[in-house]
Amino acid sequence: MSSSDDQNHPQDQDCSPQDDENCEHETNDDASALEHAILHARRGLRSDVQVFVDAVTEGEVYIPLSENMPNVKEGEEVEIGNGISFRPHMLLDPQHQPFAVCFTRQEYSLPIQTQLNWKTSDEELKFVHGPFSMALDLGQTEAEGQSIHGLVLNPGTERELVLTREEVGSIIQGRAIPLVGYIDELPEGFEDQTKVIEGAEAPPQALLQSLQQSEAQLADLVSFEVQTTFNPERDREPHLTLVLEVNEIDDQARAELANEVMESAGPHLPEPGYCDIVFRDRKSD
Repeated sequence: MSSSDDQNHPQDQDCSPQDDENCEHETNDDASALEHAILHARRGLRSDVQVFVDAVTEGEVYIPLSENMPNVKEGEEVEIGNGISFRPHMLLDPQHQPFAVCFTRQEYSLPIQTQLNWKTSDEELKFVHGPFSMALDLGQTEAEGQSIHGLVLNPGTERELVLTREEVGSIIQGRAIPLVGYIDELPEGFEDQTKVIEGAEAPPQALLQSLQQSEAQLADLVSFEVQTTFNPERDREPHLTLVLEVNEIDDQARAELANEVMESAGPHLPEPGYCDIVFRDRKSD
């Protein structure tokens, strides 16, 4: 992501969280519980995200300021709202959509502060220090007619966590949902929770035709089956799983076969627009 404080990006924007919160400019180094929860959330599984959701109610963070807060002294405790707002630094994703930013410790801001030359009113970078709920509100607010698309915690560090607007909303509601962008594959033991949805809508005809073509063209693809599956730890909604019966081939050959299948089948996948691939060894005659 890139900063929003140069000529290539939108101006930093005034943001006032939806709910009044106490905030202050002071140092607080007691962030280990929230950081531990962030490491859980980075696994992406629903149960790990629940650990994060449970921790955020008491967590505190630092929000970097683009400009000084008028009529507020450093270290002064104020109530956000009722005419008092602040202008934070933000980051842009590759689609140039703005994300709010916060840090669990001030020192975690140093990498991105150096990289992007963040300052507060052309002076040393300052922060608003307050409850994590204030940062979550920023991740869902609108500023100067532009929607904020989510929240990034500790950007540029090993404790970075990127939350989309939808994910921020679920956390505000106290509801854990899988962070699908962080899930590569299910850890051992979680596959048993995957259920095949009986009576699900039939897959698109164009997808079946694409798979039939792959079956005819790829010598190691013996047959295929299309299932609709759901795993509560990993999935937000049911999606397709392609079960590919293959000859005895190594992992690299399986990966190459999967890529060839998806190159053809990918454009025909229904919502949510992705699928799992499961390999099954060819049955013995």
